[in-house]
Amino acid sequence: MSARVDLLSLHAGEYAAGRAPRVVAVAPARYVAVDGAGVLPGPAFEAQARAMSLLLRGIRARVREEQPGKDFRLPPLEALVGPPRARGETIDATAPVPWKLLLRIPAFVRTSDLAAVAAGDGLEEAFPARIEELQEGRCIQVLHVGPFTGLGPAMERLRGAAADRGLLPRGRVHVAWLSDAGRTPPERRRTLVRLPVKPR
Repeated sequence: MSARVDLLSLHAGEYAAGRAPRVVAVAPARYVAVDGAGVLPGPAFEAQARAMSLLLRGIRARVREEQPGKDFRLPPLEALVGPPRARGETIDATAPVPWKLLLRIPAFVRTSDLAAVAAGDGLEEAFPARIEELQEGRCIQVLHVGPFTGLGPAMERLRGAAADRGLLPRGRVHVAWLSDAGRTPPERRRTLVRLPVKPR
């Protein structure tokens, strides 16, 4: 019988957040990643998110078949938002923005699994996903409750809390959607907002 790896539970401290910002240490993590751009959330983003979900479901099915006893729970969608060298810029929900969509994967998912599933689904050219390791280290994060378009105050709390602690943003805004948008009303949706930081 497969022991299903639940990365959200295994790394619960990294996804724990409340209305008050807190500093956390984030371990290196492996993700299936794909770049995109547009309004957040918007049609292009939603289409790419659906494609990512289908891709990961295919990878999980292949892992179960190719590696007996290996399995994993599908993780929440995450993203790095803003230009690649941005440092904690405000997210404007009305303007197009670059993003990198992320789905966290366990160590036993191989590049060959991704390649085989992408080739089988005809996604290689149109949807160039890859496996990346993200090393964020020290971060400050907060929980936003409500529609994604209302993220501004959470970002302001993060930046203010970082400044109060003598910290500077050093990377892109990282968001993780902890609620299922299809089942949760906008006013109750939970979004983790994270900023990698360094001493001032």
